[in-house]
Amino acid sequence: VLAQLDRLYLPFVSAYFKFRDAISLTMIAGENRMRESMHDKHARKALDEMRLKENRVDDEAWIEQLLSNNSHAVLATTHHDQPFVTPVLFVYLQAQKAVCFHGARTGRLRANLYYNPRVAINVSEFGRILSHQEASEFNLEYRSVTAFGTAALVEDDQEARRILEQLFKKYAPQLAPGKDFQPIQAEELLSTAVYKIDIDTWTGKQQAYSTE
Repeated sequence: VLAQLDRLYLPFVSAYFKFRDAISLTMIAGENRMRESMHDKHARKALDEMRLKENRVDDEAWIEQLLSNNSHAVLATTHHDQPFVTPVLFVYLQAQKAVCFHGARTGRLRANLYYNPRVAINVSEFGRILSHQEASEFNLEYRSVTAFGTAALVEDDQEARRILEQLFKKYAPQLAPGKDFQPIQAEELLSTAVYKIDIDTWTGKQQAYSTE
């Protein structure tokens, strides 16, 4: 009798588990499609589009002040599918809406920019930790600007010299060329790469920043 019951019910049990597995796979596939759709939606957004609208800063004077006054930046480049970030000293040229920095004539950064001059550069400054009773609600005071554009090697020696002099003035204003150090020499320009990023678009962002 038991053997007969097994033969009778086993096909139904097998069909049930197959149906359950098919439903689970369908649900997982649906969830994956929804997740991909969500990621694709955000990936297709404009570079200056921001998820948290309340943190966005569109005031160009605010953005330019942060770019002018900040002491360091992080430059993002790519080579094929590999991203790179490089800390740089920089100067912001307001009249040209451009960011300039210097580096070596050869190396990873130079190669990355040669093959793909499209870059992003970020400057940020941070304030207090904003604590909360709930761990997920912790936050941080910050101000930040991210600029997107195209980097190019400055080929004109006089322009490169002027940019380097502005870098000296920004980072060592207490030192005078010809008095405290030798002015930039022609041979030094041959070994120094000066880059200019022409900015296409930028985003400003801040979180509860306070000067107190």
